[in-house]
Amino acid sequence: MIEIMSPEGPSAMTGNSIGSSCDNATCVDFVGVFCKMKQNAAFFKQNIVFPGVKYVKNGEVTVTKMTDSHQNRIKPDRIKHCPNVVLEVVLSPMSTPNPGFEGVALHQLGGIQESVKQVSKGVQDANDRLILIQSKTEAILTQNYELLEYTIPRLFIVLPEKSTSWDPKTMLRTKFRLHFICECGEHTKASGSNIPHHLHLANHEGYVVNKPTEFFKKYGPFLTLMLEMIKVGTSIAGHVVPALASLKVVDILDSAQSTVDSVTSKVIEGVDYSLKYLEESRTLIQKPDGVGVDGDLRMSQQYLATYFAGVEGLEGVDLRQLGSYLSTNSSDTLLGNLYRMTTKDGYIKWVCRHHYRASYQEALTQKLCDVVKLAGGVFDEQLGSIKVTLKSSFAAAEFNEALSKAKAGVYDLDITFDWDCSRTDLEAFEKALKMSSVSILRLGLEQFQASIISELFSTSARYEILVRIMEHPNMKMIHIVLSKDFMKLPRLQPKRSSHLHKLSIEMTPRRIGASDFRELVKSLKTNNPLTTLNLQHNSIGNEGALALSEALKTNITLITLNLWRNSIEKEGALALSEALKTNTTLTTLNLWSNSIKKEGALALSEALKTNTTLTTLDLQYNSIGKEGALALSEALKTNTTLTTLYLGSNWIVKEGALALSEALKTNTILTILDLGNNSIENEGALALSEALKTNTTLITLNLLGSSIGKEGALALSGALKTNTTLTTLILRNNSIGNEGALELSEALKTNTTLTALNLYNNSIGKEGALALSEALKTNTTLTILDLEGNSIGKEGALALSEVLKTNTTLTSLDLQKNSTGKEGALALINVSKARDVRW
Repeated sequence: MIEIMSPEGPSAMTGNSIGSSCDNATCVDFVGVFCKMKQNAAFFKQNIVFPGVKYVKNGEVTVTKMTDSHQNRIKPDRIKHCPNVVLEVVLSPMSTPNPGFEGVALHQLGGIQESVKQVSKGVQDANDRLILIQSKTEAILTQNYELLEYTIPRLFIVLPEKSTSWDPKTMLRTKFRLHFICECGEHTKASGSNIPHHLHLANHEGYVVNKPTEFFKKYGPFLTLMLEMIKVGTSIAGHVVPALASLKVVDILDSAQSTVDSVTSKVIEGVDYSLKYLEESRTLIQKPDGVGVDGDLRMSQQYLATYFAGVEGLEGVDLRQLGSYLSTNSSDTLLGNLYRMTTKDGYIKWVCRHHYRASYQEALTQKLCDVVKLAGGVFDEQLGSIKVTLKSSFAAAEFNEALSKAKAGVYDLDITFDWDCSRTDLEAFEKALKMSSVSILRLGLEQFQASIISELFSTSARYEILVRIMEHPNMKMIHIVLSKDFMKLPRLQPKRSSHLHKLSIEMTPRRIGASDFRELVKSLKTNNPLTTLNLQHNSIGNEGALALSEALKTNITLITLNLWRNSIEKEGALALSEALKTNTTLTTLNLWSNSIKKEGALALSEALKTNTTLTTLDLQYNSIGKEGALALSEALKTNTTLTTLYLGSNWIVKEGALALSEALKTNTILTILDLGNNSIENEGALALSEALKTNTTLITLNLLGSSIGKEGALALSGALKTNTTLTTLILRNNSIGNEGALELSEALKTNTTLTALNLYNNSIGKEGALALSEALKTNTTLTILDLEGNSIGKEGALALSEVLKTNTTLTSLDLQKNSTGKEGALALINVSKARDVRW
């Protein structure tokens, strides 16, 4: 006998009784018949079938088996459903429990138990996933940054530009915008503040993501964590993130509730869409064996742990690279209407204007802003940076007082003293610095006159004030620019400097005499703290270059040496080359506009084969010729550090370009190459184009005034269709004409990396402008286009203005000297809002 309990109460199985229960979300299957609860009443979709049943009793009453309309018993036997009762079922003696009712019922119960196990496992997996996300999110929110590492906001999410339903087939066509998050919390709370202090989206339209596939590949794990964080909410280390339904833009908190609800709804939909996009994108990740990641693996705890393994916040380099994926105006900084502030512990946070104002006294900040503006300086309140030149003791006194009272809010100070200041002036400035929050300081003292210094300062006092500034514990980065009158630099060594991340001292002597030059060279040999030496326009000649070279052989502090226009010839270049073979600190050498010629270039090329520190070499206007270019090309095949090479105006001609092109096919270090004004012609451009098809590191190529013509433009266009690294191409003054512009336009329709194209003075005319306009309808990466001096006329201006109505990535367009006329100018005015458009 088997008792069948009504589908209510706890599941049970005792003796010959089989119990089952189901709620609003559960269906139980007895011999193919479903039962479920609905409005507290159990029912079956069809009548119950009992194979091998002798009779069924409801208490003392036998339940009648069902008959049809002609009173014939329905086969197999069945009864009507009796809700909320226990039925007694007696099986026939000859019937077997399996695969009869009891066997099937037992089998179905086993299935239910397995389903319960699966549900339980799913819940456990979800909990484990949540714990993993929570721990990684905590690592991000508790990560502390100092000013020099933290140039833009670090918390952000991406949302689709327009509300759209999820469709995997169209996901790759979705346009996204990046939105920064205000990092408010305990550190922004102030007495009397009546606004919420929880993390929220910045009040900004967001930045268009130019290359979403690459962007999500690089920042995908971080974005997933941020999106999950604001979806489910959290409270970590003084930061409160409400659940997504409560996430609102602070600036509209006082608006109509319908508006708030609308914004919240869009954010909810956008977050869900972005999470689905990221989840689907992970299928594109390739396992080591080349097989795509399947759904089960994507969701596994082990996979997610690996996926999030390296995510504990973004490093400084990741933040700096963020801008390369986004569309911004040329004058727009990547801040998203957020302001930089410091916590009591000295760490940087980016907050919205509401929370920024809640932390500081607005009147005092405004007073400082007024003082800076009166002095002709700039106070960027968002960045907390000031750049100002003070020209009198009175102006300095006003500035010092305002800086002291404002205290917080200024972190980066670039200040120049451009008058005959006294020791009292410097001491007052030192005192103001100690009361401020400045941690990055650039102090310009290059205008000091020797006579004034000697009168006002004793030998020791000349340096002690600067040393005290260096030793202030708030200081993280200091750059001081001195005149030649601060020659005894060893005295500028601070005793306490562990707090400093970087200390650099620059000297810019003008018209330096022989005795001062000897003193300078002597100090370089003693490894004073001088890091940048700017000797431009001093005519030190070969003799001076020889003396500097001897000092460089032992010096271990100098990083940048500028010898621009110093009448250095091949003998001087030879001496400097010998020094480069042993020097291990110099990274930048500027020999612009000397006369080293091919012999000097050959000597420097030999040094580059062994030197492992130099990253930038400027040899413009040195008449090195094609032979010099050939020598440098050989060096580039083995050098592993040089990233920037300026060879403009050197008559390297097409033969030099061919040699450099061969080097680019194997070189994997060089990122910037300037070959402007070298008459490489179309043959040189063709050779460089072939190199660009395989080179994967060059990001900037300058071919200004190189006589490449339309044929050269055609060759470069072909390279742009496959090259995936070049971001800036300068083709000014090359006579590419309409044909060249047409070819470049075709390349822009498929190229996904070029962000800046300079076609200044190329006679492209209205036809070229029309072709470029067509390309801009589909191109989503170009942000800067220079078409100055091309006679595009009214028609060209109208075509470009029309495309700007839909193109969202081009932020800078130069159409000066193009005879656009009144109609063209009016059309450009209408589309120039939030863009840098000149005509």
